[in-house]
Amino acid sequence: MNLIVGRKIADVALPGLPHLGSGISWERDGTTVLATPNLKEGVISIIDMKDWRTLKRIDTLGPGFFLRSHENTRYAWADNMMSAKKDTIEIIDKQKLEVVRSLTPAPGKTAAHVEFTRDGKYALVSIWEMDGALVVYDAQTFREIKRLPMKKPSGKYNVYNKITRSAGTSH
Repeated sequence: MNLIVGRKIADVALPGLPHLGSGISWERDGTTVLATPNLKEGVISIIDMKDWRTLKRIDTLGPGFFLRSHENTRYAWADNMMSAKKDTIEIIDKQKLEVVRSLTPAPGKTAAHVEFTRDGKYALVSIWEMDGALVVYDAQTFREIKRLPMKKPSGKYNVYNKITRSAGTSH
């Protein structure tokens, strides 16, 4: 629905229960794309924002809640926290639109809610348990840099990335 002209513009093919509040966007092949995880299905939908068609549905290990990236990385990081594989983060190449790596920072524990540092150099992953941690990864090499023990770390939103409308964070 275009609110300026007051009419429907397109139907968007998003089955299941897309989590648009966690959707992100970036530039790919000269156009802006939108990616959104699904709360009921193990899939991330990639939508061309010019004509609203689905470019690809990327299968994941299970339903996830958070999808994050940054303009200074070629990757998007997706959790699977609503599934049996809740301990695994999947890393997606934003140009190829495919999963290129999986990380399991704490086997059997919920790995969720990736956020990026202001410069996009590091990805911060929550181990969402009472005996959890905040795990800092190099966003290019996927190497673990630091693990900070914490009790169920959750909302580590990067205010700078939000207010500057950094590509790869939800707004």
